[in-house]
Amino acid sequence: MFVLQVAMSGLPNIHVTDVLIIITVVFFGWKALYSVAVFIMLEGLVWGITMWWFCYWYLWPVFVVVCILMRKNDSALIWAVAAGMHGICYGALCSIPFLFMGGWHTAFAMWVSGLTFDMAHCVGNFVFTLILYHPLKKVMALSLKQKI
Repeated sequence: MFVLQVAMSGLPNIHVTDVLIIITVVFFGWKALYSVAVFIMLEGLVWGITMWWFCYWYLWPVFVVVCILMRKNDSALIWAVAAGMHGICYGALCSIPFLFMGGWHTAFAMWVSGLTFDMAHCVGNFVFTLILYHPLKKVMALSLKQKI
């Protein structure tokens, strides 16, 4: 997750992290939280620990929980919609701490200022998940020698 996100860091909020988390949840369930925790720690070590990093500690685990609830789904389209929704909601969820630091107007300003990035995040998540879900699932199943 981390290496691919760093490799794609030149693109604003476009990465394959969501589809990798989805695949990890499909195969490992709650254990996906371990890889998410390592991912978050590495992000903080490389990019620095600022407000976004603290948001990661609830944003990614919440996505894991949503994926756990959808774990039996095998439709790339449904997973793509879930990943896209995570992308479009990302900025709103990241603005939650600003409610406590500056009130609703600060949180709203933070959310609105990042909407274009959230839209790119949504589209990127949707497209990558739609294209990569089944191929990654097959590769993971083969590597684990499980039935698809």
